[in-house]
Amino acid sequence: MALAPLLSSFAFGFTFYKVNPTQIVDRLIKFAVDAIVPGRGMGEQNWFMQNWRAVEQSAEKSSREFDIRADLRRWDEQFPELHHELIVRIFAGFLASSVV
Repeated sequence: MALAPLLSSFAFGFTFYKVNPTQIVDRLIKFAVDAIVPGRGMGEQNWFMQNWRAVEQSAEKSSREFDIRADLRRWDEQFPELHHELIVRIFAGFLASSVV
């Protein structure tokens, strides 16, 4: 079709400017932290140990999230022309243009 390249370009441009990379990056970080940090396990018998393990797990999740965000900041400083939000926008644009 003659309109396919035009629609594909329009979809890329529209998505590139409309996507909110902050939300996407936040969800990806949350998914990565949930996948990396192990679960609570079954070994806790009393309420103290259950709560202690929950506190440990939330502290480890916060630490991992902080490390990932620090790595992203370091990436942005090292490669300013390939900012992580720009990469998310480009990927979303390519995805939208390939669907059309």
